[in-house]
Amino acid sequence: MTPARRAPFLPAHRIVSVHRIVPAHRILSALLILPALLILSLLAGCGGADPDPDDHDHDHDDDHHYHRLTVWDGDLEAFARFELHETSGRIEGTLYLTLENEPMPEPEADEAVGWIRLGSGAEADEAELDLHAPGRAHFELFFGDSDQVPLTVGLRWNGEEREVTLGEVDRYAGDPVTPEVDLREYEKESQWRLSFAAAETERRTVAPSATATGRVGVDEGHALTVSAPVDGEVTAADGARLPAPGSRVAAGAPLARLSPTLTGEGSWVAERTAYLQARDAFQRAQRLREADAISLGEFQSREREYQRRRAGYEGLTGEMGEGGLQVQDEGDRLLLSAGRTGVVTRLHVGPGTTVRRGDPLMELHDPDRFWLHLLAYADELDGLGEIAGVEVEPQRGQAFTVHEGDFQVLGREGPGDAGGTRVRVTVALMGGHAGLRLDQPVRASLLGRGGDPLLVVPRSAVFDEHSHKVVFVQHSGDQFERRVVRTGATADGWTVIIQGLEPGERVVTEGVYPLHLATADIQIDHGHEH
Repeated sequence: MTPARRAPFLPAHRIVSVHRIVPAHRILSALLILPALLILSLLAGCGGADPDPDDHDHDHDDDHHYHRLTVWDGDLEAFARFELHETSGRIEGTLYLTLENEPMPEPEADEAVGWIRLGSGAEADEAELDLHAPGRAHFELFFGDSDQVPLTVGLRWNGEEREVTLGEVDRYAGDPVTPEVDLREYEKESQWRLSFAAAETERRTVAPSATATGRVGVDEGHALTVSAPVDGEVTAADGARLPAPGSRVAAGAPLARLSPTLTGEGSWVAERTAYLQARDAFQRAQRLREADAISLGEFQSREREYQRRRAGYEGLTGEMGEGGLQVQDEGDRLLLSAGRTGVVTRLHVGPGTTVRRGDPLMELHDPDRFWLHLLAYADELDGLGEIAGVEVEPQRGQAFTVHEGDFQVLGREGPGDAGGTRVRVTVALMGGHAGLRLDQPVRASLLGRGGDPLLVVPRSAVFDEHSHKVVFVQHSGDQFERRVVRTGATADGWTVIIQGLEPGERVVTEGVYPLHLATADIQIDHGHEH
């Protein structure tokens, strides 16, 4: 076996930016040996008088034809991009190592992370893998006596060893075969800078579903109207403004202040004064009773009056509406605070508004409890049977699924539209769901039970171009195909593929939009079947 060698590091770039740099002493040697005609040709093709630098780069890039071998093994991707030199019997290129969608980190010590081998048995050529940058190692390997040999990688990482065979390399393969489909390169380094991931298509049991659209509403069982406890004038709790609709308030957070009116049937001053007078009278009666200066009946009469006045006072300065409001006596003003966490749904007043006792000030709702008011197609819903789950899409490409126990179907009414094809369905969501807000439009899928095994991809893999659906099929570590597919239902985070993909093909699930931008100029035959 040939001893391991360390080749000089060659940075990996896209094909359009790779140049072979010729040292000056080699150019001088060539000038001394080559005929004059060749010298003039060389200067004309690569000299400083090149009128178009882009054309100059392109001419050099034509000399590079990269072969690619990629293997996916669980959380590991090993991707080799290399040139094949038939005359010298060698290959050279860069190995890209990706673990859990991130570049393999460089080891703390200056040591190899494994080895790479061309061939097998005694004639194999092997070299150590030294990461010159996270996830990248340059290699140069020679063929032995055999012309068709495997390229194998062995890794040592975190106390584990893994060995994967990337594929066969043919010394006389020539240039890489041009694929029938238009492939675009997306550099591995660019993938690492994104949230990027891919997965194989698979067959899954997909529950029947009914599509629906609608809006997010307040759970009326977990909503509260904050009312004025007394007559008065509304002022902001912080002296500036009242909480705006849509704002979230924590338990104990100030909501507003009331400056009570001095007179009137609902006067806070009268309520407070009556309570304080009854309290003082009762305390005096206690002292007199201890001194046996008043009768028992008179003492009990003052005690009953005090209890009645105290109940009325504490009913205003304590908690109201099942903990929805706290009222604190500040002497000449009342501070109204939230008794529990909530979101302001609506304001009925503003600073300076005069209110009577019982007038609504604002409405709060529990941010963890919502109702979905949906319109679903009646024929789909009839064939669904019992609803076992709800998939909610509050924004395009973002969805979550609510399973049994976390939602309740409150009712179904129909028809819900002028055409009579849809019915109204109200669904209560039991737990908190980040991203939902009141009156937000949503798309939803009502999920039934059972189902058939169907070819699916994660719903994030499908890019909606309005007129058609697109996925990005990964052919190698840095080559991707833009492909139109026909989709079926989406349920529980998976989208059914009716046409356009085969089981086991690898599709991009994260980083779809950057690939869309990089391949938007590709013309696709929408009628083509794959």
